[in-house]
Amino acid sequence: MRPLRLEICAFGPYKEKIVLDFTQFQNQTLFLVSGPTGAGKTTIFDAIAYALYDVASGSSREKDTFKSQFATEESVCYVDLEFEYNGKAYRVRRSPAQTGPGKSGKIINLLADVAFYHDDTVTTKARDANAEIEQLLSLNYEQFKQIVMLPQGEFKKLLESNSNEKETIFRNIFGTEILKSFQEELKEKAKSLQTQAASAQDSLQTAYSFASGISDDSLQEALTLQDTERVLVRTAELLAALEEGRNAKELQLTSLRSQSQSASDTIKLLEDISQLEARLKVLEEEEASVAGWKEQLERHEQAVKSEEKRLLCVTAATNKDVKQEQAKLNDGLLEQLNQASRAKKPAFKAAELAFSLIPGLREQVDAVKEQEKQLIALAKKEKELTGCQKACDAARQELQKHADLKQAQKENQEHCRQKLAEVKQAQKDVAIIQDQLSACRMNVLQSEQIHKRIVQTQKLLDEQLAKGARFLILEKEYRAIDQQFKDETLLYNRNIAGILAEQLVGGEACLVCGSTDHPAPAQKTAETLSDQDREQLEKKRNQVYADYQQATAQLSGIRKQLADLFDEFAVPAENFEIYKQEQKAKRDREIASEKTLLLEMTAQQKVIDEEEALIKQQNNIEANLQEIDQNCLALQKTLHLNETLSRDLLADIEQEKQVLGDKDLATVQKEILQLNENIETCTNEYNKLNSELTELEKRIAVCLANRTTYAAQVEEATTALLETETIYANVLAAAGLEEPFNQLILDKSLCLEIQKRIRSHEDDLNVTLTRLQDLRISAATLDPNQTIVSCSDQKVLLDNAIRESEEQKDQLAGDIQMLRKAAQEIAAIYKKQQQIIADYQKYRTLSDIANGTKETDYISFERYVLAIYYEEIIEAANLRFQQMTNNRYLLLRKEDKGKGSGAKGLDLDVFDHYTGQTRSVKTLSGGESFKASLALALGLSDVMQSRSGGIQIDTLFIDEGFGSLDPESLDTAIEALFSLNSCGRLVGIISHVEELKTRIPVHIEVDRTAEGSCAKIIL
Repeated sequence: MRPLRLEICAFGPYKEKIVLDFTQFQNQTLFLVSGPTGAGKTTIFDAIAYALYDVASGSSREKDTFKSQFATEESVCYVDLEFEYNGKAYRVRRSPAQTGPGKSGKIINLLADVAFYHDDTVTTKARDANAEIEQLLSLNYEQFKQIVMLPQGEFKKLLESNSNEKETIFRNIFGTEILKSFQEELKEKAKSLQTQAASAQDSLQTAYSFASGISDDSLQEALTLQDTERVLVRTAELLAALEEGRNAKELQLTSLRSQSQSASDTIKLLEDISQLEARLKVLEEEEASVAGWKEQLERHEQAVKSEEKRLLCVTAATNKDVKQEQAKLNDGLLEQLNQASRAKKPAFKAAELAFSLIPGLREQVDAVKEQEKQLIALAKKEKELTGCQKACDAARQELQKHADLKQAQKENQEHCRQKLAEVKQAQKDVAIIQDQLSACRMNVLQSEQIHKRIVQTQKLLDEQLAKGARFLILEKEYRAIDQQFKDETLLYNRNIAGILAEQLVGGEACLVCGSTDHPAPAQKTAETLSDQDREQLEKKRNQVYADYQQATAQLSGIRKQLADLFDEFAVPAENFEIYKQEQKAKRDREIASEKTLLLEMTAQQKVIDEEEALIKQQNNIEANLQEIDQNCLALQKTLHLNETLSRDLLADIEQEKQVLGDKDLATVQKEILQLNENIETCTNEYNKLNSELTELEKRIAVCLANRTTYAAQVEEATTALLETETIYANVLAAAGLEEPFNQLILDKSLCLEIQKRIRSHEDDLNVTLTRLQDLRISAATLDPNQTIVSCSDQKVLLDNAIRESEEQKDQLAGDIQMLRKAAQEIAAIYKKQQQIIADYQKYRTLSDIANGTKETDYISFERYVLAIYYEEIIEAANLRFQQMTNNRYLLLRKEDKGKGSGAKGLDLDVFDHYTGQTRSVKTLSGGESFKASLALALGLSDVMQSRSGGIQIDTLFIDEGFGSLDPESLDTAIEALFSLNSCGRLVGIISHVEELKTRIPVHIEVDRTAEGSCAKIIL
């Protein structure tokens, strides 16, 4: 991937649209991004990462915060990147979620947007676009961040991370997640099968308990030995024997139950006949009571029928009285209505007369309303006259204001002309100062380079002093401990016979002569150290010697570097202090001159910066003068028009006042109101009386109609009463009753109860006779000597025999069920257990191999694969790391197991050719760590490109790190980057190091202002 063109707008510190055309670099593919802190250098890399992967280059930025705080809400934040891959051009445009203008111009919340242009198509869904770009580049974001864009703060992560962290990084880069998942699946499968096997064994023990209650010595012995196959065979044999016994018992039970049921049926038949005969006797005794109940019910029914006719007579008499009362009330109401009608007729005639005069009053209202219209029109014209007079006064005031404003604008115009003349002079002065400042900066740059060398020399001198003191201490310590070790070794050799004699044991062979007899063992001449103490002393001497040798090498290296520096300064070592002071004074003078020229440049630049504003102000003044002239012309026209209109309105008002006289609008409106009230009062009174008379006439008509109706109803009620009394007298005579007869009428509940008793007695008698006849027929076949007592005794004996046989059968069934369940459970669990054990052994073997065991030094399959990749990366990195460190350092993979658990085998050490020692990369200085990190990143990039035929890594971006390098290291680092340049790879560097500006010809210069940052390419 090689960027061709980058366009950003309202992104980070960039308020306006910025366009960077990378094709301007031509053959210069190493470029520098420079500028002050916070100007937005890293934001350029952020924009590229965001366009490709929808995230920032570093881990400290969020995409929803990309919109510039300098930009207004009307501005839209976006990134537009054109890039080349495999000779084809692509384009992607993204904008984050933000507030911005909608289609109507109103500020709304805008959603994130993307457009990926490729192969004559456009992808606009974020998920699809991200997947297509990742597939095109064959790099995900984590891989891109490690091998293409090395962000600020994450540059050394790959170098100093431990094996576990490197394993995670390489897993993302080389895509070994499938191996990790494969290992985890094998481990989980083996663990699951182990758990299942243990669970199956527990289940088998539970199944054994089902058969533990069976009384069989052979079966119990097999259960104790947990011989599952033997248990299953014996269980089958016992089941067959138990089934045969249960079938025999079932036949015996069937015969006994049949005999018992026959005895029960005979007992039941005899008992039923006895009970029915007793019941029949009771029913026959109740017959007399039932006859009395029937007679009482008959007298009750005759009395009820007579009472019904009596109540009809009472109802007919009441109806006649009601009708007569209604006719009387209707006659009284009719008389009242006639009186009210006669009383209202005089008032109605007066209201009718007043109502006839209303048309004349309406004509008076129309005449007065006409006068009201004329007065309203007059008031409107007086109001228009007042408005015209005010408009004339306002126009005269505005004309005076515009005259004053025009004078002020002319004065400002003259002031601008003078200021522009000063700007022209400042532009000439700036050109002269720039030439002086360029020369001064070259001198400052040379002085800075010399100053860095001097600081480096002073640090080496201080270090030489400290290392020299430490060297003397180590030398003295080594000589002392070396002499002690030699003395102890000599003393040990002199006493070797005595030491061996001390180890002799009676009856055992001597280590020297082989004799088992030790008549005169040798004696030690002095006390010596034990073997363990001598080994500790030797280790301590070797360690002190290694420290002494390392100090010697370090001191020699410092002395060589100092000699080279003094040769570069062309001064002897004893004159270094004088040379340092001279160079400091010279540097201070040149820096002071630069600051003075910068202050002069700043002052003149402020004057020049006013040019655009002054030109704009001058144009505004000219536009304002034209606008003032146009406004004055318009105001004069308005004034003339309003004066003419005022004269015409005044003449009309005087003429209309003469016609109307002294009448005013309030008096006329009051007169109209009075006339309308009179009309409304007359109308309401007439309508009210007319309505009341009409209603009275309607009610009188209703009363006259009701009088006829009520007379007919009274006559009809009288006839009905006579007919009802005749019928009642006939019913009493037929029943032979005389009043009063209420005592013969029974309560309703009592009547129902008597009917129920009669019906129940008759039903019971019929059922008893029928059942008794049927049972006597059935008993005709029985032995006459059989009684209930003899049959009951026989049944007791049969039931005892049945109960005994059922208990024996249930015992057999329980044993069969328990044994069958045990056999089924044991067989199923045993079969499952055997399969689980076979699977567990297979998966455990595979898991141990894939996840690593003691035999493989706990190296997993994935870590073994990653170690192969890592060796290739280190080999590629060392090609550049040795070049950058003048063949001093070599990166090595740490192969020893180390202490503790966790990932091993991916830690890094560094071999120092100066000391001949291997140490951790974390002991490297800041500059050395940067070079190692850069070499490792370049090595990773080389391996990725060579390993994956579809990946082309044409670009490398590096954010910061060069400030920690000394001049010599900076030279070697840049040479390594130039080697990438020769391979055609585009390399971008962000750095504050001033020396890089002179070493790298192509710059992207970022500048920071109070209104946002800007960037441009300088060739």
